[in-house]
Amino acid sequence: MTIKTKVSFKEYVLLLYRLTYKKPVMKLLLVVAVSMLVWIAGYYTNILPVPKPTIYQYTTFFLITIVQPTVIYTTIRKNYRSSSHLKEELKIEFTTTEIKMHGDSFYTVLDWAKIYKVQELKDWVLIYQNSLSAIIIPKSSLIGKLREFKHLLQSIRGLTLKLYKN
Repeated sequence: MTIKTKVSFKEYVLLLYRLTYKKPVMKLLLVVAVSMLVWIAGYYTNILPVPKPTIYQYTTFFLITIVQPTVIYTTIRKNYRSSSHLKEELKIEFTTTEIKMHGDSFYTVLDWAKIYKVQELKDWVLIYQNSLSAIIIPKSSLIGKLREFKHLLQSIRGLTLKLYKN
């Protein structure tokens, strides 16, 4: 089975933000930011009997809502711009034993036995080579082939699969 795919910068940013903010520690930080906002708004609107916010509440809110997303975005942008693999159109061939990836500047063959896991999201399939590095495939590249692709994945022994549930 062969597919052609290309991930745009916008798609890449949205995917990585989604993956980042899906982690429990990031959700906890968002709860802290909302708590700071409620505290600050509650004090100034006299809705809540809370003490006057100090510089710590403002700083925490600013760091979580402005600085953190900005740092994440700049990291994503730097990673995308520095990686020719991400910007190139890829031709990916899947067999029962390996993955062959062709780009303008590279050719890679990966054995399924070396794959850490395959995760299906609503709009993406991520083939992880380790816990941090993945081959990113938009499901739009698998139109008409998704069922065949899932069947192929399920036929590979020892492969960790996390399939999307509607």
